[in-house]
Amino acid sequence: MKWIITYLTSSIGKKQIMGCTGAFLALFIFGHMCGNFQLLNFDQASAQASYNAYTEFLTGFNPLHFPVKMIYLIELVLVGAFALHIFLAVKLKIENKKARGGIEYEVNARKGKKTFATFTMIWSGLFILGFLVQHLMMLKFGEHYLYVNAEGEIVRDMWLTTIQMFANPGWAAFYVVSMFVIGLHLFHAISSAFQTMGIAHQKWTPIIDIAGIAYSVIVALGFGITAVAAFYLANQPGTQALIEKSRSLQPQYEQMKLEKAAKKASFVIPSVGEVQVSFNAEI
Repeated sequence: MKWIITYLTSSIGKKQIMGCTGAFLALFIFGHMCGNFQLLNFDQASAQASYNAYTEFLTGFNPLHFPVKMIYLIELVLVGAFALHIFLAVKLKIENKKARGGIEYEVNARKGKKTFATFTMIWSGLFILGFLVQHLMMLKFGEHYLYVNAEGEIVRDMWLTTIQMFANPGWAAFYVVSMFVIGLHLFHAISSAFQTMGIAHQKWTPIIDIAGIAYSVIVALGFGITAVAAFYLANQPGTQALIEKSRSLQPQYEQMKLEKAAKKASFVIPSVGEVQVSFNAEI
């Protein structure tokens, strides 16, 4: 047990944990980018159907039958990994600066002169944190559009919510710039993570560096292109027609909510004295 505490409190231990959480988040980012490629479909009705089916699958996926939706557990793990990654990055930055008496290194021990990406790692990471919070707020608490899915149920239209998020040219431009910052962060983070994990060799290190550059460019371009495509789609007549259709579903949606509330209405059975026991109609 003592060796675990020693490892977790050591500089190398914190760096390796930060590298592992970073690698986990990098894989998630890539998967998220692939899912967003559905926004490149310029047939609005088809894109609406496929993207909403995709989001319904993600929110409803629960093969182990957990008492809560699995998407909440996944979100908790992602938030935990991101928070731990940021915390360790800031803590190591402070500890390293204290150890050097407040003097910054100008040279990377492995590559010579520090690159711009290396120098700005902590700041790009904090920028990404702020961007992520804003991005999630806009998606989770943005305008609530409605859509009739394949089963005939009225559900939230996440395709329209996502598309309309990019309708604002200011936000679309900021999103593209943010993807450049994420790519810059990943550019150094990937090679640094491999080095921290002890995978550094004259033969393999150059290959890892090239792979890291390719990955960061692909991610930045992938998200950037989907943002531009979403901006274009958001301002097309076909999308505006779907927005009007969504609004026309509101009365039916409100009626559906009332019917669900009625089914959940409890009935009361008198018992001894003044005590009453309530039962839910769904049980």
